[in-house]
Amino acid sequence: MVRNQHKADNIVTAISARPDVKGISLYSLNNSLQTGLLASLITEKIGIDCAIISHLAPDTTADHLLLIDCHGLSADELRDLINDVHSHDQPLTAALLNAQYNSEHENLLDWPCISGLFFTDTDQEQLIRGLECLLRGEYWVPRRLLHHFLEKNRRAPSIRHIDIKLTKRERQILRLIKNGATNLDIAAALEVSEHTVKSHLYNVYKKIGVRNRLEASNWVRDMEDL
Repeated sequence: MVRNQHKADNIVTAISARPDVKGISLYSLNNSLQTGLLASLITEKIGIDCAIISHLAPDTTADHLLLIDCHGLSADELRDLINDVHSHDQPLTAALLNAQYNSEHENLLDWPCISGLFFTDTDQEQLIRGLECLLRGEYWVPRRLLHHFLEKNRRAPSIRHIDIKLTKRERQILRLIKNGATNLDIAAALEVSEHTVKSHLYNVYKKIGVRNRLEASNWVRDMEDL
């Protein structure tokens, strides 16, 4: 009965900031026949290539939707992967596949790069409809989770650029981003590891309320005193 109630959970779609996705990359550690059949089904039903990948390459492009299979990934591994997606040089869009109900998977919708979520019992028709929405640049989020997200995050707007307290290192990073530096460029300039750069980027993106490098660059564009 509980499972049926979840499946009846309404899905909310809305236009997101990425309407130009052209293909799908299925990230999965499960090298199984089932994973291959799923990729073939997506390719057949949607009419675009769905490629299976097992790692996030630096040259992954923003014109592909990243479908992340939660099965086989621990909570820490999943968070690290999504952090890499969020901090990627390209503004990637991702969705979660095989998410568990009432688990840490649902909280991952807080990440700006996650635009959709499919539970373990999502049927074929819903999956295809959801992927088609995501490819059009829309969100695919259960209404219950959307309500939870709004209740947790809505607040009166009060912070202006000038009110945001940034550390010296965060200001350095934003200046470098403003000048078009990549993660590797920033790591070399600051003499730190690329992993450290990604951690700084995650923190500064969260502080200034942006989702990716492009939005961060736009945010600092008019900040002459940074």
